[in-house]
Amino acid sequence: MLSTAGHIAGVVNPPNPKAKFWTTDERPADPQEWKRAAQLHESTWWEDWAEWIGARGGPEVAAPERLGSEDHPSLEAAPGSYVRDHS
Repeated sequence: MLSTAGHIAGVVNPPNPKAKFWTTDERPADPQEWKRAAQLHESTWWEDWAEWIGARGGPEVAAPERLGSEDHPSLEAAPGSYVRDHS
């Protein structure tokens, strides 16, 4: 799969008017040859992925009322001290 947008956005390509991606089952060594053989999709792959994962993800469950468990207690509230600057 080849996508547009740049850096991480080029990989995840969330739904937006500029989203597009290319696909093909061909696997040539030359990436330009791959792109020439690929089909352009003027949309995002998220809808296809959401349908695919929805069919495999099982039923939705409610979020837990509290984080952690007896075996693995929560250390502290989010965002956690490891993301804070202590300098």
